[in-house]
Amino acid sequence: MSTNKDRVILVVGGACGMGAETVCRLYREGAKLVVLDLNVEAWEDLVEDEELEGGLGTLDFVGGDVNDASIRQTAIDIVREKYGTLDSLLYIAGVLDLMCPAHKTDDELYDYVMDVNVNSCFRMCRDCLPLLWDHEGPPANIVIVGSVGGQVGSSAGAAYITSKHAVLGLARNLAHSYRFRNVRTNVVNPGACVTDILGNAMEKWPDRDVMDVDGNELYNVRGAVSLGVDWDGNNMTGWPADIANAILFLISDEARYINGAQLNVDGGWTSF
Repeated sequence: MSTNKDRVILVVGGACGMGAETVCRLYREGAKLVVLDLNVEAWEDLVEDEELEGGLGTLDFVGGDVNDASIRQTAIDIVREKYGTLDSLLYIAGVLDLMCPAHKTDDELYDYVMDVNVNSCFRMCRDCLPLLWDHEGPPANIVIVGSVGGQVGSSAGAAYITSKHAVLGLARNLAHSYRFRNVRTNVVNPGACVTDILGNAMEKWPDRDVMDVDGNELYNVRGAVSLGVDWDGNNMTGWPADIANAILFLISDEARYINGAQLNVDGGWTSF
């Protein structure tokens, strides 16, 4: 597979979970990385991790909320001023909605989920396009981490499902609109994965139930969130490395003819 050595890549949501795994892989390959994430503590732990030892790349970090326009602009300005171009934008940031059905979803929760999962994703893509389009050589890339929740209605609460359906539409529109300007846009849809998203929700909403009782019955027990266990009793969930593998494939030269696609990395969840 082609290397990402010397390629300029902006990662939104790269301090923990699947984002951190992606950053580590790209750094070891020699990518020039600009990472934006709210979790400064997780980032500090990551840069001290042996996973990054011996890496050939460079790292710039912007700590702050992706919903803050000035924070987003700071990350984009670093790319523009240091490199003048962008090879790939990876939008990996995402938040849960505590499995709340619509009748239990207040405006604060709904707005936060939509802001992180959709609105800031749109704005980051929009504002990065001038650095991506008319790219020399292989196409530039936008990869958005969506969810199988963007394809079904039974895997999470109302706000989360709405947000993940929305970014699939955004990705399709970007793929169509900018294909002649040498930009590809694709989506990775994780299924159930072992990441930090639940812990982040608990930190964001310490006074709320992290799993709504009614929502758990609707979306876990009656839905298809759990793939159960294999014959040896192992929990059949994905890992951050599984998502990183998909992201790195989609930005590789081997995927140059893939545009507007959704790559499900869900252990077969959406097959039933």
